[in-house]
Amino acid sequence: MKMSKIVQRLNVKLLAVLAKIDEEVKQVEGFSHLSHTVQFDLFPSSLLVLCHFSDEQKLGDAQGSHVETKLQKQLHKLLLKKGIVLKDPKMNLKLQGTVQEQGS
Repeated sequence: MKMSKIVQRLNVKLLAVLAKIDEEVKQVEGFSHLSHTVQFDLFPSSLLVLCHFSDEQKLGDAQGSHVETKLQKQLHKLLLKKGIVLKDPKMNLKLQGTVQEQGS
C-alpha cells in the first residue's frame, strides 16, 4: 500500500527524530539497537519506540539511572519541534532487554 503524501511527510519527520534519539542512546552502556512501530492512521498515539539493551543487567542499570525518562522527554521535545504532539510520552518510548533465543 502506497503512503499518502501526508503520511510520507510524517514518516520523514519521525525518522529524523528517531535518528537523533538513536545517537543519544548510543551513549548508554549496553544499548543494542532501536526499533519502532507505528500505525499512521492512529499516529501519534500508536508510536512505540523500543530501546533494546544487550542484557538484563545493562537494562537494569539504564532504568536505575532514569535513562527511560530522559529519552521520553527528549522524544517529546524533538517531535514537538516537528509539530507532532505526544499526549503521554511514557507510553511511546520503552527500554527493553534483548530477547535471547533459547535452544530446545
